[in-house]
Formats: sequence, C-alpha cells, structure tokens
Amino acid sequence: MIDLHDLQDDDFEFDEEDFILPKRVSDMTEGELLQRFKRFFDSSSRAMLQDCRFRIVNHEDGTGTLEILCPNEVVRQRFSKKTRKINQQIRSCWVHVKSFSLCVEENGEVVCDTFTRGG
Repeated sequence: MIDLHDLQDDDFEFDEEDFILPKRVSDMTEGELLQRFKRFFDSSSRAMLQDCRFRIVNHEDGTGTLEILCPNEVVRQRFSKKTRKINQQIRSCWVHVKSFSLCVEENGEVVCDTFTRGG
C-alpha cells in the first residue's frame, strides 16, 4: 500500500524551467505592461478599459503621460472618479509616467483632462 503522507522516498528533483517565475516589470514589453495595468481593476472597469485606446507620451524631461482615449463621455466620467486607483496602477507599471489623461473625441477634436500623481 502507498502511504501518500510519506514523502521521504519520493524523488523531488526540479529544474528551473519547471517553475513559472513572474517576469520583472523592467523586462516587460509595453503590451505586457498595459495588460498588467488593466489586470488590477475590477471586472466592470476592465470591460470599459477594453474599449479604450492607450498611448504614452514621453516628455523632454524624461517623464511621461499615459493617455487613455475613452470611447465616450460616460466612460471618461467613470474613470475620472477612479484617479487614485489609476495612479496606483500606473506607479506599479511605469516608473517614468507621472501623469495620465482621460480623453474623449468630441466633434472631431480630442479633449483631455490631465491628472498628476498626488493631485
């Protein structure tokens, strides 16, 4: 009979490739960082984020702004109430991004509200 609780006779040799190790943020591609950013939101926010477009605008001083183009004003208003959460997620993904903009297209023109860390 096999004793499932007796592990002394079992051979537990594992190679490093047998384990799934998390990828360091510094080694992630921009697409992977964006997926990481989205993953930390609740399901309803993630659904709204799926309809948004994203880009990072890099500034001459080395900082960046994450621009989120929302599909409509309703989505933009909902995200404008989540600025603290958005800033936290940006901080966990991009070190150089110090602000974000929530944008929407109105009458062929892109209108943005910009939020900075801590403000």
